[in-house]
Parts: sequence; structure tokens; C-alpha cells
Amino acid sequence: MRSFFFILRCCFLLFSFFLFDLAFAAGGKIWSRTEMVEMAGYGEQKLSSVIITGSLLCDTSSPHHFHSIAIPGATVAIKCHTGFKRRSRWIKAVTDDLGEFEIDLPSQLHAVEDLENTCVVKPIHVPELYGCYHNSRNNTHKRIKLFSSTNSIRVYKTGKIRLQRHSSKS
Repeated sequence: MRSFFFILRCCFLLFSFFLFDLAFAAGGKIWSRTEMVEMAGYGEQKLSSVIITGSLLCDTSSPHHFHSIAIPGATVAIKCHTGFKRRSRWIKAVTDDLGEFEIDLPSQLHAVEDLENTCVVKPIHVPELYGCYHNSRNNTHKRIKLFSSTNSIRVYKTGKIRLQRHSSKS
């Protein structure tokens, strides 16, 4: 009886190997790892891109005029509430010399429905040099709005995120 199970097990292994070989060989060709990864939709090439752009400004005012200055070196972040039980994380970017930022959303967020009502962008760090302060009490978050969509690239914009200049952090 023991030898019967041994023979049955060997037949099963040979049969499994045969099926495995058929799954990866077509017309005598064995697929490379790179080809299989590409066929599965993974790999080095991105299949789609979702870009978020905007700018961060500090509004200063004096009795005679109103002026906005760009805030370079600030950190802004986007958070998308996906509805899953796990916590969403902030995806960060730093503003350039013109106060502009660009965030490339990770691919796991590309399929989230209704990004415009799911994601918010807000400044999370502003260099003290500019005197524009933000805190959790200020409503400085902005929704995103679809700007353009092509075959595999969607661009959303926040527009200008404006912070107020304060004479002190109080």
C-alpha cells in the first residue's frame, strides 16, 4: 500500500511539472521573466500616471497694497481616503523656486474612484523665513480638480494654496 501512494505521488508530481511547463511555453517558446512581468502589467514601464500640481503662496498685505510671494522649500502633501480600513498615508513633495509643486501619485491610488472628492492637498511645513504659518486650526487644505486626461496620464490641479502672513506665531 505504501508503494502505491509513492507511485501516485510521483505521477502527480510529473503531471504537475508537465502542466507547469505547458503554462509557460507556447509554441516551443519559454517566456523570460521580463516578458512575463510585462504581460502581467508590472515592471519598469508605468502603465499610467496621475500627477497633482499646484503652487503655494504667502499673502502679505500692508495699508497700501496686497502682495503674494511664492514659498520655495515648503513641504506639501496629498492624502487620499480610499475607504479601506488601513490608514491612508501622506505623499509629500517640496515646492520649487517658484513655489510650485508636482506630486506623482503611487500606482495603487490610480484606480481610486472620484479622486476629486477623495484627496486633499495641504502644506505641512513652511520655512519660517516667510512668516506664513499654518496649523491644524487653519483650513489650508485644497481639493484637486481634473485638468487634463490623455490615454495614460491624468493631471489634477489644486490651483494656488494661499497662506496668510502673520506678524507672530500666536
